[in-house]
Amino acid sequence: MSLPRLDFSMLSDNAAKWSLPGKVLLGCALAGVVLAIGEVSHGGPQRERLHGLEAREQALQQQLTEKTGLAASLELRTQQVRSMEDNVASLLGQLPGEPEVPAVLEDLARLAAAHGVWVEGISVLDEIPRQLYIEQPMQISASGAYHDLATFVGALGGLPRVVTVQDVTLGHQGALLRLNMLAKTYRGTLQNGKARQVLDPGPPFVYAPSSLRDPFKPPALQAVHVPGRPALAPNFTRPRGLLEGMRLEQFEMVGTLSRGMQAFALLRAGARVYRLAVGDYLGPDHGQVTAIQDAAVELVELFPDGQGAWLQRPRTLVLNVNS
Repeated sequence: MSLPRLDFSMLSDNAAKWSLPGKVLLGCALAGVVLAIGEVSHGGPQRERLHGLEAREQALQQQLTEKTGLAASLELRTQQVRSMEDNVASLLGQLPGEPEVPAVLEDLARLAAAHGVWVEGISVLDEIPRQLYIEQPMQISASGAYHDLATFVGALGGLPRVVTVQDVTLGHQGALLRLNMLAKTYRGTLQNGKARQVLDPGPPFVYAPSSLRDPFKPPALQAVHVPGRPALAPNFTRPRGLLEGMRLEQFEMVGTLSRGMQAFALLRAGARVYRLAVGDYLGPDHGQVTAIQDAAVELVELFPDGQGAWLQRPRTLVLNVNS
């Protein structure tokens, strides 16, 4: 059974004879068809474009809000940048414009003598140009007791010029420690004709070894590190003895010897044993023996404070019962 074929020409010819409700329904159907065709052909793309424009508007509104906030804080940011530029210029102005290697070496020697450190060698390396300054590295080798070396390194931060310390290594060298480090001083590349500003080092770091222990010695052999007290300058006209050319840490007490009412201390350095009495000198810091006991030798050392005065500190050599 086949369905009858729809004849649109007959439908249009007979539409005039339709009743009013039929004509209304036909008009509504035709209007719906037209709207559907328009929606498919134009409405969908336009709606997608509208959504895209709305999303872009929201993004632009967010950017506008951010730009408005930045514009409002532009003056404050400008002041901050100028302040940072002034700080950088001030720091660069504190750097010397000419090499000061001799002055740095003099300061290093002064600090080493003030803290009982023996500087074995200083190698001045090639300068390293940077964008705003020039580095002057120096390789330093020194020896001494742990607390003396630590105090020496800490005192470098109190110098009137910028000195930094890098690549620090410690190793045993007999009874002493050997310190190798890379120290750097700096000078400016451009001074613009201005006078060098005075460096304000700020609160100095002070190494206080009195409450600390030497990590390279067992607890039983820890010695109290007493800070210096004001004292008179040593007698530089006095001839220096053989034992004053050796570090105090190279000696160990191995016993005592009595001759009548006089007592002597027996100190060993390497393979040799030396005999000392009260009043004898020992070590490079003008150390003078003040008392000899059965288990210890007491002496007083003199050393410069780095400011033109002299200080004294007591030192004790304890009997080595295993010798």
